[in-house]
Amino acid sequence: MLLTETIKNSTTAIKTRRATLENKQNAELYTKALLQLAQQHDAIKSILDCAAEMKAKGIVEKSVLPKSVRDDLLTSVGDCGSAIAEGNLTLDAVKVLQTKGETYASQLKLVWKDAATKYAEGTKGYLSMISGLTQDPRKARELGDNITRTVEGALSIGAINKLVADVKEAKDITDSFSLNPAIEAFLKKVSAQQATVADLNDDVMKWLKEKQLLSKLRLRFTL
Repeated sequence: MLLTETIKNSTTAIKTRRATLENKQNAELYTKALLQLAQQHDAIKSILDCAAEMKAKGIVEKSVLPKSVRDDLLTSVGDCGSAIAEGNLTLDAVKVLQTKGETYASQLKLVWKDAATKYAEGTKGYLSMISGLTQDPRKARELGDNITRTVEGALSIGAINKLVADVKEAKDITDSFSLNPAIEAFLKKVSAQQATVADLNDDVMKWLKEKQLLSKLRLRFTL
């Protein structure tokens, strides 16, 4: 075989191998892009679902993700879908979607912590005041602790539903104690260990008697 033919055949083989390798690399990158897109789709769906659930359950009064934000996310998802249909989805396109999703997820987490705190604080505060007067003080305190952990924890549909359920249970307990302003003031003093015999006026004594709490009241001298 002539040297020129040998070189030609070798060159052809190299080109074929390079094309095969490039096709394989492109296929791997495309597969990786598809996998990452699936992950980002799930993450963004979670963001949108949580935002909707917070409003549906009354934790926030209005949508926490404006229509413009929602449309922006959905447009990016649609662009990636079109890229799949045309066979030119890239990791860069998925990265754009990921960045947007992470930005809005961070914003939503801040809204969740603030809104969840406000949603629970009144009821949780009352529960803290009367926990020692309930039939099961330990359970009442655990309920308060659960609410705190949920508020400070990660945002999810499960966390939203648990917060709503726990706050309702706490409210059922506090409502049974009929906390009018005078009684609330008295219990705040008790909680702060500032209550004295002088605070046991007729209204407070009547309330303690009605709730069968007289035996739970303890007095001590302070020096």
